[in-house]
Amino acid sequence: MVKTTRITIETESLQVVYKGKTSMAWCSTCVAEVEVVTLTGGGLGNEIPSAVLGGWIAAGMLHLQSLDGELAQICLKSLLQCFESEDARSHPGPNLIVP
Repeated sequence: MVKTTRITIETESLQVVYKGKTSMAWCSTCVAEVEVVTLTGGGLGNEIPSAVLGGWIAAGMLHLQSLDGELAQICLKSLLQCFESEDARSHPGPNLIVP
């Protein structure tokens, strides 16, 4: 009798958004005032790869606001939806945690 062992490896990543680094702004896509975070302002715990961000922006999933003379801001509502859609596709995607 041959014994076999099945090993399942699940990978998961975590994205943290620092609540103190967010601000409120108008999102024209959501048509509401939402929390936003700047791409380079230290609000995201881990840097999201630019290829991933670019894909979400190109697909119209990520609401990116850019004001004159200010850093680009991401609507947190749309960012959360992007992470949720990654999970829904049943391939490992990062989870968003807002402490």
